[in-house]
Amino acid sequence: MVICFRRMLTKEIYESASREPMPRLKIVWKFFLIQTILIIISILTIGFYVGFSLKGYYLEQIASQLSTNAALISDIISKDLIDGRIDSLDSLTKRLSREIHARITVIDPKGIVLGDSKNDPLNMENHSDRPEIIVALNGKTGKSIRFSETLKIDMMYLAMPIEREGLLIGAVRVSLPLSEVNKRVIHIYGVIFWGILLAIIISFSVGFIIAGKIGQPIIQMTHAAREIARGDFSKLIRTDLRDEIGDLAHSFNVMSLELQNKIETLTKEIDEKQAILSGMIEGVIAIDQDQRIILINSTAEVMFDISCDKALDRFHWEIIRISKLNALFQEVLETGNNKVEELTLHYREERMLQVQMAAIPDEEGVPWAVVAVFHDITEIRRLENVRKEFVANVSHELKTPLTSIKGSIETLQEGAINDSENSLRFINIIKKHSDRLERLIDDLLDLSQIESGKIEMDFEPVNLSEIVNGVASNFEEITSQKGQKINVNIPSGLPYVLADEEKIETVLTNLLDNAVKYTPEFGEITISAVAKDSEVQIEVADTGIGIPAKELPRVFERFYRVDNTRSRELGGTGLGLSIVKHIVEAHGGTVNAQSELGIGSRVAFTLPKVL
Repeated sequence: MVICFRRMLTKEIYESASREPMPRLKIVWKFFLIQTILIIISILTIGFYVGFSLKGYYLEQIASQLSTNAALISDIISKDLIDGRIDSLDSLTKRLSREIHARITVIDPKGIVLGDSKNDPLNMENHSDRPEIIVALNGKTGKSIRFSETLKIDMMYLAMPIEREGLLIGAVRVSLPLSEVNKRVIHIYGVIFWGILLAIIISFSVGFIIAGKIGQPIIQMTHAAREIARGDFSKLIRTDLRDEIGDLAHSFNVMSLELQNKIETLTKEIDEKQAILSGMIEGVIAIDQDQRIILINSTAEVMFDISCDKALDRFHWEIIRISKLNALFQEVLETGNNKVEELTLHYREERMLQVQMAAIPDEEGVPWAVVAVFHDITEIRRLENVRKEFVANVSHELKTPLTSIKGSIETLQEGAINDSENSLRFINIIKKHSDRLERLIDDLLDLSQIESGKIEMDFEPVNLSEIVNGVASNFEEITSQKGQKINVNIPSGLPYVLADEEKIETVLTNLLDNAVKYTPEFGEITISAVAKDSEVQIEVADTGIGIPAKELPRVFERFYRVDNTRSRELGGTGLGLSIVKHIVEAHGGTVNAQSELGIGSRVAFTLPKVL
C-alpha cells in the first residue's frame, strides 16, 4: 500500500498535473452560454405562452361565430324540417353555406344526413357516431376539432340541436377550416424565432465583454495552480484587485507555501515508511474505523492474491473472503484488544499464516484503525509435521522387529536354546528381523543422502534396454515360484537417456519388487518405454491388487503403506517409492502412479534423452 499511496501523491498529482489538461470550455464562454441560454429560455417560454393563448383566443372566436350561425340556420330550416321538405332542405343548406362561407350539415334524430352543403346526402354515411353530433342529439351544443378525411384539413365542428315544443326534431352542424388560425400561429412562432436569434447576437456581445472582465484573474490563478501541481511553487499570483478575487489570490499564495512545506514533510515520511514496509517479508494490512482498507504492502498482495489498486478504500470483507480473518478485524476494532491467531489460506495453494492484530487508538482511546501483520508459517508447520511423522513412523517401524528379536532372545534364555529344533526357529526369526532392520536403516541412509544432495550422480548415456533386462533377470527365481510373467517391451531404437546407471537400477528394482509382491500368483508384470519429445517415459505395470483412488496421492510418502499388515508381512520398509521419487527428481524427471482396485497398478517415470 505504501507504494500505492506514494503513487497517489506523485503519479496522480505530479505526473498527471504535468500532462496537458484536457480541452475544456473557458470561463468566458461559460458566462456567454449561461446568459444566452437564460434569454432563450425566457423568450421561448413567453413566445409559446403567447402562441398558445392567441391560438385559444382565435378558436374561441371561431366557436362563437359558428354558434351564432348555427342558431340562425336552425331557425331558418326548422319549418322545412317539420314539414318534411327534404329536397328543399338540401338546396337551402347549400344556399346558406354560400352566404356564411361555412359548411352546413343537417341531421335527423337518428343521425341520417338530410342536407349537406358540400356532398350529396344520399352518399353520406350515418353521423350518429360523430362526437359533436352525439352531444347535439342529447339536447346540448357539441363542439370538436379534428382532421377532415373529406377535405384533408383540420376543421372545427359545432352541432346544435333543433327543437320544437321541447321535442328534438334534428340537429344542424356548422364547420370551418382552421387554416387561418394555423397561419396566424405560425407567424407568431416566426416572430419568436427571430427574437431568439436577435437575443443570441446581443447576449454574445454583452456576455463576452462581461465574462472577459470577470474571468481574466481566475484564468491567471488556473495557470498558477497548474504550475504548482507540477511541483513549481514559485508561481505566485500578483494582482492589484481589492475585491474578493484579490483576497482569493492572496489566500492562494499562502496556500501554495503551506502546501509546499506539507508535501515535502509527507514525502519524507512516506519514503521512510516505504523503506520499512517494502523490506518486510511479512504481509501488512490496515483498516480504518469504517472497516475500509487503508494500507496493504506487496507481500500481503501476494499472500491474498489481491491488487492494492482494487483493495484500497474497499471494505475488507469485499476483498478478503476469509470469515475468520474478517471476524478478527471486527473484534479488534470493537474491543481494542490485540489478537494473535493462526489461519489457513487456499489462494492458489494451501498456506498457513500467523496473524498479529493491534488496534491504533485515538486521543480518547477509541480505536480508529487496526493493523494486521501476517507471518507465513507454512514451511515451519510442514517441517514440524514431517518431523513428527518421521519420528512416529521410524519408532513404529523399529518397534516391530525389535519386539520380535527381544521376544525370541527371552524365549531362548528361558531354556529354548537347549531345544535344538525350536532354538533354530527363534534364531531364524532373529535373523529375519535383523535383516529387516538393516534394510530399513540402509533405505533411511540412502533417502537421507539423496534428499540432502550428498550422493553424487554420475550422469552418462545409458542404454535402458540393458538395465531393464538386467533388473528383470534378478526376479526370475521369485516370479517363477509364483507363476508370474515379466514382459519387457523396450523398442530397439529407443534413445539413450542421461542418467546414473546404478540409481536407475535401484528405481527399477524397487518398482519391480513392489509389483512382484502385490501381484497374485500367475499374474503379469510389464515393463515398457516410449520416447517423448526431449525425454523417455518408462512404465512398470502389473495385474496386482491395485490401490484405492484416495490413497494414490500419498503412495510416494515415506513409510506410507496402503495395507500396513500385508506390507510388513512381505518385508517392505515403506520407503521404496519415496526413494524412487527422489532419485527420479534428482535426474530432472517426474513420476506418477495410476491404479484401479482389483485390476492393477501402473507407475511411470521420465528421464531426459541424450540429445
